[in-house]
Amino acid sequence: MNKDTYCHYPFKAIAIKDYKGDKLRSFWPCCMMGNDRTPHNINALEVENPHLLNPQEMFDHPRMEQLRTNLNNGVRDPACKICWDQEDRGLKSFRHFSNDDYNLSNDGLELVDITASNICNLRCRMCSPSSSNLLMTDVKYFKDNGMEHETHAVIKRWAMSEPSRATESLQWDWLLENTHKIKVLKASGGEPFYDNKVIQLLNRYVETGAAKNTYLSFHTNATLFTAEIVELLNHFKQNKHTFSIDGTDKVYEYIRYPANFKEMESSVINYIKNVKNYDPILNFTMVVSAHNVLNVSEYIEWSRKVYPGVSMQFAEIYDMDRGIALKHMPIHLLEYAKSKAIKYIRRASGREDGHVLNLIRQIDLAISNNIENKELLKNETTLFDKSRNQSYKDFLHPDLVSWLDNE
Repeated sequence: MNKDTYCHYPFKAIAIKDYKGDKLRSFWPCCMMGNDRTPHNINALEVENPHLLNPQEMFDHPRMEQLRTNLNNGVRDPACKICWDQEDRGLKSFRHFSNDDYNLSNDGLELVDITASNICNLRCRMCSPSSSNLLMTDVKYFKDNGMEHETHAVIKRWAMSEPSRATESLQWDWLLENTHKIKVLKASGGEPFYDNKVIQLLNRYVETGAAKNTYLSFHTNATLFTAEIVELLNHFKQNKHTFSIDGTDKVYEYIRYPANFKEMESSVINYIKNVKNYDPILNFTMVVSAHNVLNVSEYIEWSRKVYPGVSMQFAEIYDMDRGIALKHMPIHLLEYAKSKAIKYIRRASGREDGHVLNLIRQIDLAISNNIENKELLKNETTLFDKSRNQSYKDFLHPDLVSWLDNE
């Protein structure tokens, strides 16, 4: 095993998330491989007719065998471009955080990562209609007001696709019939806990008795931990979910529209108090943008107050050239954001926090590659202000507002 290229996922996992209707267009060993959404790389592994393969056949495919051989032997496989690019920019990549957290003793398919649909209860600003059906409200507004071209110009990654019908696929049928084979079920969306088909799949695990041997690892906006969902989660061996929370108070509500911060907080606390079998390391993640980078200290303070053992991850925003990318902020605000973050490099125990270090590296990259562009940043910001009848002046950090308003 070569530590410079080895990644856990290709030896354990398959991600089936890229559907057009009921037809799977590509599969990956991890969802991050799908972050390079350029047309030429939509099928990074270049496997023909993936819709005809079940998850086991995907895992056993010769291209996956080649990928595993490459990563074991120090060869940078081109399909893993997302991670190589992050590492070349001095960041810790997704690969570095791919440790086996589920005690899967042997190589072989034991983890499946699914996206059933784009059904969601939120319209988050950094998201895309392909991942939230509610964003079609914004799409309609932009279309009705002749703003479509401007939207694509400033957001760049505003993916539109035929709604996913993954639950009508042979891959979904295989999952329903093979609950005993999959030890870790991952899911994202949309919002998986808002999707009735995902809830039906979880109930299938309970019916077959496989739930007690299965880890759940969902990427969720953490707003829906009702009594019913908590009761369902308690059937499973362990819950190891990642909570997407992109700020505190008004900043959060601006980005994750139309969520209410206090209601989300109550949902998270209900999870902590009443789910009996969650992993003691609770994962929160923030997609870092110009809108929330000045809210980092409040976010870290709040997260550690809600759960002292929290692990906070700071993800880059995609597309990295879009208006609200960090590099379009002025250097003086980026330096201020860094000064706020740097005091959290060490936890109370004295241990260095690698995720905060990664955030600081992201800010440093935005400083060293700075392309200050107030017009582009403001254009993306105000596009959604118009479709939601909001004003950034009521939500964002005063220093950012002052810069945006200063002609």
